[in-house]
Parts: sequence; structure tokens; C-alpha cells
Amino acid sequence: MNNLKCWKSWLEDAFLLCTPDDPECLKYHYMTKTEKDEPQLTVEQEIAEMNKQIYESEGFDIDYSMFRCLFNYHLVDPDDHDFLKEPENDGDLMKRVSQESLKRYNQEKETAFEFVEVEKANYHFCCGFMFLITFYVLDPFDHQRKTFQARIFYSSIYPTEYVFCRPKPDPNVHSDESSEEDVEKGWT
Repeated sequence: MNNLKCWKSWLEDAFLLCTPDDPECLKYHYMTKTEKDEPQLTVEQEIAEMNKQIYESEGFDIDYSMFRCLFNYHLVDPDDHDFLKEPENDGDLMKRVSQESLKRYNQEKETAFEFVEVEKANYHFCCGFMFLITFYVLDPFDHQRKTFQARIFYSSIYPTEYVFCRPKPDPNVHSDESSEEDVEKGWT
């Protein structure tokens, strides 16, 4: 795997964009914590907590309600138009790229999962946007709803790259060993 493709598999560390004391700090709708809420964390503690959540979930499961600071990771607002112009919205884009990611997964794994809906999506900037999308699928084998995750590089200049799509890992299963396929795809 060449170095240019490899960077898309790296986890980006959290970095501080601004603190709540900064008059330029924009309040995002998902930032609901105030100085009165417990626990009251320092900026350094918030950075450490953000990085902990990023590394524990590979950037997919971040509890933004814990933070007063603004970081490089953001929650996608499906009703907003950050990535597309009207009439499409960000939710339409998350659905479209999730469906394409699942289609590619099904072709590669010879499965037939059916897309249901997007649960949530995070993103960070990286000469484009790195989307970390969690979505639901229907398993045709047992007719049960399953949770999938996809990492997708999106840019208005470069072609969209589907870094990976997978069933959401079970947080209760810990393995120190990685498969060759995981290593090749940069999933470790």
C-alpha cells in the first residue's frame, strides 16, 4: 500500500479549534455543555477525553455533550448544507455514500445486506472530509437489523474514496491479533 493511500486509514488526533472563552468560538447545535455542568473539565482534560473517545471508537462514537471546547471532529447535521447545495442536504449525502459503501462491501464479501438508514455521522477535515458514518442494514439471512460503519473520504476536487465498510465491531470483544486483510486495508 503506498503512503498516499495509507494516510486515509490513520486516526486523526483531536486538536483544539477554540475554547468557550474565545469570542470567535462558534457554538454548534450539538455543543450543549455549559460552565455550570459537571464534570467541569479543563481544556487539557477535554482534549484527553476527546482523544480517548476517538481511539476507543475509531472516531465513530463521540459524545459531544461532554465538551465545551470546539475540536476538529464534528457531528454531521443531516438537515444542514455544509457539503452540498440545496435541494440536497448533508443527510442525503450521508445516505448516498453509505449506500455506495455497502454496495461495495456486498460485492467484495458476496453478501446481500440491505441499507436501512443512517444512524449518525462524524467528520473531520483532511484536504477534503473524512466521514465516519454509522448506519443500519437488514441482514437477509436472519432478517435482523445490524449496525455497520464506513470511513469515506469525500472532496469536491478528488474522487470519493471508500476507505472501508464493516459491521460495527463488538466493544466487548478484544483481540490483540489483526487479520492480514485488516492490516492491508489499514483497519488496525
